[in-house]
Amino acid sequence: MSKDEETTGVLVIGPLWISECDPAVGMKNFFDMLSRKSHKVVVLFGAACTTVTDPIAKAAQFFQLVQLTYADTHPMYTMENYPNFFRVVPSEAAFNPARVALLQHFNWTRVGTLYQNSPRYALPHSKLLTDLETAKIEIAAQHGFVDELQSAIRKLKEKDVRIILGNFDQSWAGQIFCEAYHVGLYGRKYQWIIVGMYDEHWWRNNDKHITCDQSQLQEALEGYIATDVLPLSTEDKITVSGLIPAEYEAQYNQARRGSYSRFHGYAYDGIWAIALAIEKVREMLISEESSRSLEIFEYKDPTWARLFREAFNKTSLLGVTGPVSFTRNERRGLVLLKQFQGGTEVKIGEYDSIGDTLDLSKGQAITWRDNSRKGCQSNSLPQELAVIPALEGGNIKMSSPYLNNLIIIGCMLTYTSVVLLGLDSRLTSEKNFPYICA
Repeated sequence: MSKDEETTGVLVIGPLWISECDPAVGMKNFFDMLSRKSHKVVVLFGAACTTVTDPIAKAAQFFQLVQLTYADTHPMYTMENYPNFFRVVPSEAAFNPARVALLQHFNWTRVGTLYQNSPRYALPHSKLLTDLETAKIEIAAQHGFVDELQSAIRKLKEKDVRIILGNFDQSWAGQIFCEAYHVGLYGRKYQWIIVGMYDEHWWRNNDKHITCDQSQLQEALEGYIATDVLPLSTEDKITVSGLIPAEYEAQYNQARRGSYSRFHGYAYDGIWAIALAIEKVREMLISEESSRSLEIFEYKDPTWARLFREAFNKTSLLGVTGPVSFTRNERRGLVLLKQFQGGTEVKIGEYDSIGDTLDLSKGQAITWRDNSRKGCQSNSLPQELAVIPALEGGNIKMSSPYLNNLIIIGCMLTYTSVVLLGLDSRLTSEKNFPYICA
């Protein structure tokens, strides 16, 4: 906050830093900020948890406040339902195009889906089905689950689905892959592609519901591909802050004192997006020759919400997480692709949602069991086979008498048919014709 803004009583950002995902604490902090007489909040920044973000987003609409989150990826925040809500982090629904691009890259045309039947996973799954149909990819089976998943896993097996797209949370992931191990829905013939925004080494968590030991679970996990948010851009380009991503990361590691968040780069870019949006609002007020100014900002005035919505949708910058721009209030950015290899997750590529491009050169090479690429159909991939020349010649020599005899018999039957088909009623009765033809 600048010195001028301190004297005019305007706080440009209302930061919602909630250490625990407690909606009551979040709402109290929200109303405490709005009730202060010394300043006004013109933009809300946060929160990270859906349980806190959702009630604040609904309340903020009443006050005509625009809100920008740096970490909440829940797909329910659409422009239609939350017109004043923006996010600088991609939504979980943004992972769908990345998975479709991966399917098209490997020419996988037949898939099955498995999703947790809750809004966080059912909403992007519904959009996924549309994306798959548009890409002309056959959906062989789709199964949701609430508290029992054995039947869904077995149905995928019965349908002979080889490529499985999964939408489920971390608490269910271990149970799902354990059940896949029991029914044999893993290995060289299968490929799992999941939305994997999970904790690091999540598979090592001891869960009483998992009936597999660690070796069995890792055997089932081997080779799965997951999508995630890309913590930082890998490009060495100077960002809006004047730093390249690696320089920013070094400063972050020096200042974080042991704590870490995968969304730290998005928080950093979010502050820059807000700063540029505020500058655009000032420019729009001048161009409209309006008597309004940020120094006399008022809550519940829809004009301010309109100005900030337009400003954010026109904001574009190069941040430490990559290019930042908004389409229908949503961030279009980079998606991380990773694979489970040898007991750990490794980066295998990136997907750029702006250019709709898949880049598998940024990361380690994808590994396949038995060094073979998995097929998308129930049949095996074609392989080149060769016959030893000596064996081929021997087969021809041994089969020649039989082939010659077969050809002679065929010729005899053909010539005989000419005679039979030339008969007419002068030589035989009409009732015999069906027998002769036969």
